Amino acid sequence: MSNRKPPEMRKFFTCFLVVLLSTPFLVAQGYADCNTAMDICKKQVYRIDKTGGEGANNHEADFIACFMNGENFGQAEENSTWIKFEIAKAGSLSFVITPHRIDDDLDFVVFKLPANGDCAQKQIVRCMAAGDSRENSVTSPCMGETGLRDGESDASEDAGCSDPGDNTWLAPLKVVAGEKYVILVSNVSSKGPGFSIRFGGSAKLPCDEEKLAGPGKPPGKPKPKPTPPEPADDPPTSTAKQVKPETIGGRAVEVGSTVTVKNRTIKLKIWDSQVEDGDIISIYLDDKKVIDHLYLRAKPQEFDIQLPPGKEHYITVYADDFGKSEPNTARVVIFDGTKEQTIDLVAERKKQQSIKILSE
Repeated sequence: MSNRKPPEMRKFFTCFLVVLLSTPFLVAQGYADCNTAMDICKKQVYRIDKTGGEGANNHEADFIACFMNGENFGQAEENSTWIKFEIAKAGSLSFVITPHRIDDDLDFVVFKLPANGDCAQKQIVRCMAAGDSRENSVTSPCMGETGLRDGESDASEDAGCSDPGDNTWLAPLKVVAGEKYVILVSNVSSKGPGFSIRFGGSAKLPCDEEKLAGPGKPPGKPKPKPTPPEPADDPPTSTAKQVKPETIGGRAVEVGSTVTVKNRTIKLKIWDSQVEDGDIISIYLDDKKVIDHLYLRAKPQEFDIQLPPGKEHYITVYADDFGKSEPNTARVVIFDGTKEQTIDLVAERKKQQSIKILSE
């Protein structure tokens, strides 16, 4: 007797298999579970281009305290992404999460993992569920960028935006070498659009370039900011002078202003010079991206920039998202430790403005 199935039966099983494999809740999304989290070892910008679904295990973030008064009644996973890391050097740890769609509500939970990294034994150390409606996405303090930053003191914010002092920010973590953490980021608004996350603080991850303190140096003593002495003249090599990038992302670069600085470590303050309407920009130093997908606020955001060798450099604003109106308008303050210099930059679809920086 033949065991071969008739054509109709084979067709049925083929269709059933296709449906089974394409069912979202049966197929784990990339980084959508704690045990398949994106493992990082360096404090830098990471871009997640697409999110969707809760992975294979959609019960690993149930009954989360700050989500209990929300629509999901404690379920923190929605279009989730998990990111894990280990601490190499003690200090503070902060991060900024920037949604790629300005009216998306992003929430997050930071868990501390046991020494063996077992996700089943994770413990909540930060919990952010604050949010608002899409209609209030530009004006609400509970929408837009979110994360851990200096100056904040709370460790948790409940769903909604009704409590005094609600915003999208929690206090940085104080971490110790050897500790392990995992971050759950949830897009509670929609599937598809992703986000960028950039890390900061004094703590170090294993692949960070700054060397740990060597023998003979007192433990815990902060390292001074590098301010190498300037040579009388730059050596006559091809790298002594940085050439202005002609284009970035296919858009022409035009020099709008020239400033002179006395130190190679400069502080940038950046904000929307007109109306906060959802502008998202990236900042380039020469042809290298140093700030990725920054949501421009009405209030300044600060960044430390280290200028590489050479007397001439260029800082360029690139428009990632034009928000509700074009063009992107950014006000930039450059502080070199002695004086502040303010410049307005405009980024359009075909060209963007750059600041020429001359170091003394």
